[in-house]
Formats: sequence, structure tokens, C-alpha cells
Amino acid sequence: MSSKPTTKTTLALIPYLNCEPFYAGLDDLDFEIVREVPRELGRLADAGMATCGPMAVVDWFRLRDRFDLLGDFGIACEGPAHSVLLFSRRQIRDLGGARIGLTTESSTSVQLLRLILERQHGLADVTYERAESDDDDARLLIGDAALVAASRGQEDFPFVYDLGEEWLGWQALPFVFARWVVAKEVPADDRQLIEATIEVSLANWRLRVLEIAARRGEPFDLDAKGVLRYLSTFRYRIGAVEALGEQSFESMLKEMD
Repeated sequence: MSSKPTTKTTLALIPYLNCEPFYAGLDDLDFEIVREVPRELGRLADAGMATCGPMAVVDWFRLRDRFDLLGDFGIACEGPAHSVLLFSRRQIRDLGGARIGLTTESSTSVQLLRLILERQHGLADVTYERAESDDDDARLLIGDAALVAASRGQEDFPFVYDLGEEWLGWQALPFVFARWVVAKEVPADDRQLIEATIEVSLANWRLRVLEIAARRGEPFDLDAKGVLRYLSTFRYRIGAVEALGEQSFESMLKEMD
């Protein structure tokens, strides 16, 4: 009996450095694979074109009637994320009435920023635009783009705020950025194969740090120690305390909307 998948299960993978601990062995499974930024993967999942992968939690909130969680896999942090950054011309408490240029890659971090500015800091009349402009008072970047910007520095934006750190200081809980999900129609054999592969990858990712750094570290000026330090800031399994942070985030989004 062949162990090869026979369905059209499509793995939708976020191409960011912080997802590398999940990915060893997935290319060998003979599933179709698409690699896109979180916001685009949410669109593909909504259109039925992506059936399994790490999904931004705000997309998971709206698509949970069509997707199940895959194990306890996810991306969370308790403190700085180092790659979800607001670069600002002025201090965050002074951003009332500001124009914020938003990354086009994010679903979750954009909503987290809204909560931090409007609920935590009580700022009003903030304008959010899905593009950069010379008129930006601040800019939100995530993932690899945020790492690059942080490594190069942003002279025009001297204040840098890590949204993971901001959330922890406000809510005293971890923040969950993404969850691994699988479409309800995906067969059990496919689910088990993907889950088992991720289990092995997570168990051994630290042994692959040299390889990851050689392949991915240069754009961010990260050697193996830097890659290990960065990846170690994340939690790749969502436990009870991470789930509390996720629930708090979802509840506040519902109240705000």
C-alpha cells in the first residue's frame, strides 16, 4: 500500500524565518505547496485553495467553521517578537491623529496594533493605510521585512515598538500570532502524516540551526547564534496560557468591532 497522499491537500506555508522550525520534511510529502505571506494565505484559504498550514489567528477566528486545529501547533510569544514592529516618528502615546502605514502582509498584527493604539493608549482619529507614504507618522512591518528594517535601522523613525512586548506589558499574557489548521474535508491519513512530520521537525529544529542560518540568516545579519536566539523567542505549541492570550485578543476584537 502506497504511503503517498492521494488527495489535493495543499500546504500553505508562511515563508518567514520564524516558521522554519515547522518545515523540515514537508517538501518530501508530495503535497502541493504554496508559500505566501499570512494575509494572502488567508485569502487562499477562504477561496478553498489552501487546505492546511499556519494561519493568522484573525483568519482562524473567521474561518473556524471550515477548519480544524492541527494538533497544538502555532506561533506565540511572551514578550518581544522582534519581527512585529511599529517604526514611529514620535512616541507611541503621541500618535493620536497619526497616519499609520500598514504592511500589506499582515492580518493579525494590524488588528493587534489597532487594539494597542485605541484601547491601551486611548488614541483617537488614527488613520490606517495599506501602503507606505512619505506622510506616514509610523509604519508597521512584520516577519522578514521587519527583521531587515530592524537590522538596517530606520533613521526617519527613531522610535521602535515591539507589539509582542506591548501586548505582554498590557495584558500580562502571551500573544498568539498563528495556528496550524486543516480544512475539515482533509482525510485523516493526510492529517496524521502532516502532523507526524511537524512533530519530528519541532523536536529537532535546534539541530538544524547551522543549516537554517546558512540558508536564511544573511539578509538579517544573523549568524547561527542570532538565528537560535530569534527562533527561541517563539513558542511553537499553544498551551493553556497561550490560549488565554488568544481568547483575550478575540474578545477585545469583538468588542471593538
